[in-house]
Amino acid sequence: MKKTFIISLLLILNFISSCKRDQNKVQKVPEKEIKAEPKEENYVIKSYRNQEVVDTILEKNNPKNLDLLRHQLFRDTTRNSEFYAKYFNRRQIKFENDAISYYINEISKKHKLKKIKLGDFPKQWISLKKINNEFVIYDPCDGNTTYYEIRDNSVIFHYQLEPDADAIDNLIMLNKNGLELELWTISQKTRSEKSKLTITPTEFTNVYLLTYTFDDVINKQFVTPKNKIAEFDLIVNHCPISKVSEYRGFDK
Repeated sequence: MKKTFIISLLLILNFISSCKRDQNKVQKVPEKEIKAEPKEENYVIKSYRNQEVVDTILEKNNPKNLDLLRHQLFRDTTRNSEFYAKYFNRRQIKFENDAISYYINEISKKHKLKKIKLGDFPKQWISLKKINNEFVIYDPCDGNTTYYEIRDNSVIFHYQLEPDADAIDNLIMLNKNGLELELWTISQKTRSEKSKLTITPTEFTNVYLLTYTFDDVINKQFVTPKNKIAEFDLIVNHCPISKVSEYRGFDK
């Protein structure tokens, strides 16, 4: 009996010792590498750079007081900001010159170009918009403000996204009441290849009405001479990151 007890005790002690050895043999599981989560401010900066934050409130402001790295919709009243400067000093890019040359060359294949002299009559005109019954110039997010240029033998239409050009056929009127020109166009534009441009003063100071007609189409636009740009506020839709919708709050 005593011998049996001793054998049982030895078996129990051997079992306990074996369990401890097995526990020591268990390999430690390496801790997973924990990557640091980006700080919240870093996430905000990344999103800010890749996604335009749209400004929808139109207010008078000096662009020097604005963060021009993001979208800004504002009414520039400075008359000397970088946004005004690009209208005073605007230069044509190669794409515009190539397009204009194409139109004039196509017209000259069929019609003789005539040269005219305008004297002191303004040769460059900027389109105007009205907001709350006030005339302003609109600087769009995409493209440029439509403006018109009268050269000695052609009229150039610098539309928002691309230019167009007609050749001068005849000077009908040039006096204090304005200007009237008969023009040649390309056949793809009109059935008759003829168009007409008139610029006449309105009751508003430095504001003229430009009317452009061809076939059954009549386009009318308020304009001002380029040298009178500083007489008007500039509505700027500044979008440095990505395109946004153009401002739609102008008077009908």
